[in-house]
Amino acid sequence: MTHAFTLRTTFSRLMLGSVLAAGLLSAPVRADDRLVEHAYRADEVVTIPGRTTVQATIAFGRNEAIENVAVGDSSQWQITPNKRADLLFVKPLETSARTNMTVVTNKRTYFFDLVAGARAKPLYMLRFTYADEEEPVDDTPLARPSEAERLAHLDPAERAVAEGDPLAMPAEGAALNFAWERKGAARLQPVRVYDDGQATYLVWPEQTPNLPAILVENEKGDEGPVNYAVRGPTIVVSDVPDRIILRRGKDVAELLNTVPLGERPAPALAQRAGTTPPVSAQ
Repeated sequence: MTHAFTLRTTFSRLMLGSVLAAGLLSAPVRADDRLVEHAYRADEVVTIPGRTTVQATIAFGRNEAIENVAVGDSSQWQITPNKRADLLFVKPLETSARTNMTVVTNKRTYFFDLVAGARAKPLYMLRFTYADEEEPVDDTPLARPSEAERLAHLDPAERAVAEGDPLAMPAEGAALNFAWERKGAARLQPVRVYDDGQATYLVWPEQTPNLPAILVENEKGDEGPVNYAVRGPTIVVSDVPDRIILRRGKDVAELLNTVPLGERPAPALAQRAGTTPPVSAQ
């Protein structure tokens, strides 16, 4: 009798455990609200909440590549794309930093408010969805956009560069400055850096998965991201700073323009116009 009771009790416990396990396995998993999908609208400003200890990632559409990023006040934000230029990493450097950002891709233009706060709800990933196209989920390599798509959102000057107009390309080789010294973490450094007096050109190896943050110092010594454009494998910084800082995690590198100010190449556009702008006194 005791033996039979023990068997029934054991069987009941096993059945109860199975039912509970089945209930746990079938319970719906709550979506992580730090991972957000957002329907794209051309006339909308999207707010990105930020915290200094959290990096947010913005993911754009398939076959979409970043061409320009412009930031209102770049001194308090770290902003950098991945090598394929379909992701943008955003992180505030100050607790209460706030500014706006415009991102132009080969397909669309996006407007953002970047708002940091000590109590801001962290955002890990913002992925855009699009009503006018389906986003297939597969491992097909990113297709290159057509020439018309690639040039559609560029202004006339940028389009001239992209189309190879010789009057819009960097100055001739003799007017290019390759005298840039490299310091710090070798893994962050581009394989080529030069300027034409108007813009600085940075080229990384094709296999580089993620680019470092590209930063400059303002007059107060604060670091902030630069405005840049993507031209194939080349990042074109819209200025010629004395010093460029590259950061990724704890790794840091520097690019230093070693040519004295008075000996630097005149801006390319001024050269083509047959004029040379005045040089500041030393």
